[in-house]
Amino acid sequence: MSRAYRISVAASGRLSEVVHLEDGVCAPLELLPVLGKERMRELLADELARRGYTRNSKNEKLMGRRLEDGVVVEVDLETAGVTVRVTAEAAIEIERAINATATRDNQDAVRQGLQERVDAEVKAQADAQKEAARRAMTSSLEKKLAGLKEELDGVVSRVTGAALKEKARQMGEIEEMSENAETGELTIKVKLG
Repeated sequence: MSRAYRISVAASGRLSEVVHLEDGVCAPLELLPVLGKERMRELLADELARRGYTRNSKNEKLMGRRLEDGVVVEVDLETAGVTVRVTAEAAIEIERAINATATRDNQDAVRQGLQERVDAEVKAQADAQKEAARRAMTSSLEKKLAGLKEELDGVVSRVTGAALKEKARQMGEIEEMSENAETGELTIKVKLG
């Protein structure tokens, strides 16, 4: 008569990595073509510089600014397109172990099954942690976009106002000009020459 032996079988898995995450959005600035393209670009560049944007050292047609939380705003002076990006890194640390009992005859199969299960669980947990980090980063970006939209609307308003004033001077003598800083309303009365 043979004896049945109970053997303890274990499998473990560990994952430790740093994941690079990136998210972003692109949108155009709605600049009216009041003056020629080159002059509108100059006015846009001046207004952006006034608000703390700097020229990209590798590409002169780009101006950008880094905000807190890794958010980068970049304006393409050629196209008046805005790109807002956020990058982050997330450390993923997972450790998982499973124990089971097996007989002498099936211990290798049980061990292999356990290892496959551990590997699948570690991967699922890593994917869940990456997704949670990505969602947190995207949420941070969305919060920044609200304030940024207001700022960029102000840039467009000031650039358009400056362009309209310049165009009015080109057309003739400015007799009267009034500007409401709160509403952005601009009234220019020009005597055509």
